[in-house]
Amino acid sequence: MTNVQKRKEKPQLLADYDLILDDKIKVFLSTSSPFVDIVDDSVIKFYSNERLTLSKLYPILDSMGFEVEKQVAFEIEGIFVTKFTLINADTKLIGKHSKHIESVIADVIDGRIPSDCKILGLAYKVNFSTREVELFRALARYQDQLNPEYNFTQIVNRLMTKYICFTKNSLAYFKAKFDPAIKDRKSKIESAKKKLLSSLRDIENINDDKMAKMLLLILENIVRTNYYLKKDTISFKIETKNIKHLLKGVQPNFEMFVHSKDIAGVHLRTGLVCRGGLRWSERYSDYREEVKSLMRAQEAKNAVIVPNGSKGGFIIKHSENITMERFTECYSAYIDALLDLVDNQNGTLKDDRVIAYDKKDPYFVVAADKGTASMSDVANSIAVDRGFWMKDSFASGGENGYHHKRLGITAKGSLKATHRFFIEKGVDFYKEPITVVGVGSMGGDVFGNGMLESKHFKLVGAISEKDIFIDPNPDPLVAYKERKRLFGAKNAHWSEYKKFSKGGGVFSRNSKSIELTSEIKELLDYHQDTIGADELARRIQTLKVDMIYNGGIGTYIKSTDESNLEIGDKENEFVRVDASELRAFTLCEGANLSITQKARIEYALNGGKINLDSIDNSAGVDTSDHEVNFKILFNILEKRGLLEKEHTLLKDSTEFVVNAVINTNYRQALSI
Repeated sequence: MTNVQKRKEKPQLLADYDLILDDKIKVFLSTSSPFVDIVDDSVIKFYSNERLTLSKLYPILDSMGFEVEKQVAFEIEGIFVTKFTLINADTKLIGKHSKHIESVIADVIDGRIPSDCKILGLAYKVNFSTREVELFRALARYQDQLNPEYNFTQIVNRLMTKYICFTKNSLAYFKAKFDPAIKDRKSKIESAKKKLLSSLRDIENINDDKMAKMLLLILENIVRTNYYLKKDTISFKIETKNIKHLLKGVQPNFEMFVHSKDIAGVHLRTGLVCRGGLRWSERYSDYREEVKSLMRAQEAKNAVIVPNGSKGGFIIKHSENITMERFTECYSAYIDALLDLVDNQNGTLKDDRVIAYDKKDPYFVVAADKGTASMSDVANSIAVDRGFWMKDSFASGGENGYHHKRLGITAKGSLKATHRFFIEKGVDFYKEPITVVGVGSMGGDVFGNGMLESKHFKLVGAISEKDIFIDPNPDPLVAYKERKRLFGAKNAHWSEYKKFSKGGGVFSRNSKSIELTSEIKELLDYHQDTIGADELARRIQTLKVDMIYNGGIGTYIKSTDESNLEIGDKENEFVRVDASELRAFTLCEGANLSITQKARIEYALNGGKINLDSIDNSAGVDTSDHEVNFKILFNILEKRGLLEKEHTLLKDSTEFVVNAVINTNYRQALSI
């Protein structure tokens, strides 16, 4: 009689053999934890050095697709044991796939991979390894971002873990394309694709079929991947141009997707030679949509330089109270995964385990954006360590480049582009006062530098991420000096502003009720004694002033016929106004996407003076392009021995570059 038969004869939850600790388990737990053991086809045991809570284990079993009938926890020789008896499980599959089930569960408990949705069921139902589970998690996450019609949960539950044959064949097709060990690759790809197409016949539901065909298109158009480098972060490059006809809105021609347990991100490009920044996004559900909008603006902005537009962005999971050390680790993983997918100058890949199906792709550069302003040196050190041909010209800015905030270049350029509207009516705001409201804080690059461009700006109101600033009747010089002090302070929040005119103050954007002074009521033309923070923020934006200066993150203005659902920026939904409500003479867009395109048109038709955000704030990318081109030239001269390594030519060219860039901004706006 087998041990399994003996065990099945025992009806009790805890049997004698449960109290026997195998030596192999003791040895394993002496160096690692936990040990997962499928005892028979319906019993799973967890052995660990520390007690594992049920709240941790149940979600893992649920994600695997298991139902628990019984559970008992006990201790043997200082080892904690939790035993689960499963119900309604496919015992044949459990027995057949036990090795991968055990390893995947152990990896989840150990924190190496997350447990979300039913994705772990791929180990149980399809016999996927941890690595293969993570590949399909990445594919599902990417498909969710690419085509929001179906979300991650639907893709996993209604496609991947439901149609086993399709999922198996999808993996086989991916392996045929990219496994470096594959021989006779062409015939293997043809055979695998034929089987994959055949497995579509098993899918009868039309919605499931749509999801399957989209995944098939993704697999067909992945042209590179770092999957076989066996890194924690998985990345792949997709030729989106071949599927853009099925997607909504303007789409990139190429893109890269990066995924790990800590981060997820994209890099979108309109061409092979592109330029654009990298953003730390907080839009977890639709970060690709945010990056796509920024890419579209970047493409227009890059009209003043040779490279086309690109944009990158990433999210950090569980980023609450994130330390600089962890942020740097996440950013570095994102950069490293992107560089896995590009070529060096001679066109050779840096690793022969990366199979490529596209043209040579050596020109790859990045720049700073929201959340990554101090990261250029980190990116460049990674590029140099990897031997990337662009060296420290890979990421513009940093200690060996043009620091945009120190130069104030984006603010200078945007105000210079807007200046011509005032010249047309005989006003020079560099020499005479104008009234201003805005979006941003003095700690920010664009808003902070912008509000220091003229001593004659009368800033009467501003909205930042946390605060609402109001100064009803500022003395321009006094206010300028206070803004300058605040700009140089460590804590540059509006709450630290001291030199208000009578009745001014700073209020929280979370305030339910704000008591108004008579001066603020007069400024707002508002007769109630109190007001909510959202209403106050909206009224500031609709004041009759000379200029709205948007230098912060977020979309604050929509058109009359647009709904907030169309905008995507939920954080600012309750302070957003319609373009028809604006009464400012002009709107200067130091930041991207502060106003929708429809709203921009509506404002202009109503007499407002406005450019495109890509016109106003193109100085940053123009400066970066100068820097990179100079660095490429200097690196060539250094390599040929025609220039000393310690030269200061880039630094010595700063004034020339700034003047050239600002002149370009002004002339471009004037030509329009």
